[in-house]
Amino acid sequence: MQAEKYPKYTAEDFLEDDDFIRYVKYQQAADLQFWNDVLTQYPEKRIDFEKAKVQLGIILSAEPIAIPADLTDGLWNDIETSIQKNKRRRNVMRLRNIWLSGVAACLACFAYGSWYFYSDITITTTYGEQKVLLLPDGSKVRLNANSSISYARAFNWNKNRYVTINGEAYFEVKHINQNPSAIKNGERFVAVGKKLSVEVLGTTFNLKSRPNINQVTLVEGKVRVKSIVTGEERILKPGELAKLAVNSFLINENVTIAPQLSWKDHKMLMTQTRIGDIISEFENLYGYKVVLPDSAMANKRIDGTISTASEESMLFVLKNILNVNVRHEGKNIYLEKR
Repeated sequence: MQAEKYPKYTAEDFLEDDDFIRYVKYQQAADLQFWNDVLTQYPEKRIDFEKAKVQLGIILSAEPIAIPADLTDGLWNDIETSIQKNKRRRNVMRLRNIWLSGVAACLACFAYGSWYFYSDITITTTYGEQKVLLLPDGSKVRLNANSSISYARAFNWNKNRYVTINGEAYFEVKHINQNPSAIKNGERFVAVGKKLSVEVLGTTFNLKSRPNINQVTLVEGKVRVKSIVTGEERILKPGELAKLAVNSFLINENVTIAPQLSWKDHKMLMTQTRIGDIISEFENLYGYKVVLPDSAMANKRIDGTISTASEESMLFVLKNILNVNVRHEGKNIYLEKR
């Protein structure tokens, strides 16, 4: 068995894999260890893996009985000869309809079960919008603007409580584990971004997964942060921030939490913050591309608070700090020297 082939696997690929089928059918110790290692190495494949596992389990649980065609015909002949002549045709049709409706019901149940276990729920926010939602386990999530969260429709049936994030989200994860030394299926909560995964039992943290930044800020509890690119893992304590720089972690201890969470109040708190970082945040929140007249302006640093509630308020601050004029061209904004 070679784990290297699985990063590109879809649920359909798993269903056609002999090693996967053997694992689901027989649950042998060696196979269990192998697939645990695969999912540890490639956590982004867990959703496809679990979907395929559920579908194959449904298929394997069925026990169809193959009835020869001549036997089927004989059975119907016996039925027909045993019914009174004047009711024979009506009753035969009724029995056949009952049989066919039973088959149709079974197929419908299977189709619904496959859809339920195979499909995801995705919630998104538009530019400048925030949303608060409750997951099926009772965990609370606040989505920042231009962000999305996806999770399995059969969320509570999965081995882990598993979500994927694109953008930024603040999590208040419900703790359902009663015995830390014996973790049961469904008790771990895993949030996966583009380059980082976060595993917890129950805690509060902020996950930012943007094109220009990937970081986790822990508010309370304990989390395991893993780089999807390198597999490097770190355990965070409250007040720590893990930022992925290139392919390795930068850990900031005892950080001030407020600036990392100020987006929830539609604010940006700045302490010697680069203009370039403010512009990146503006682009993430409102979908524009900002062009500076001089690239050196991006390195200017400022202190203070900016309202992020509207694009106009952010542009007003940038315009006055940099002493520039603002020109719009579609989704491009040009800051031009006065």
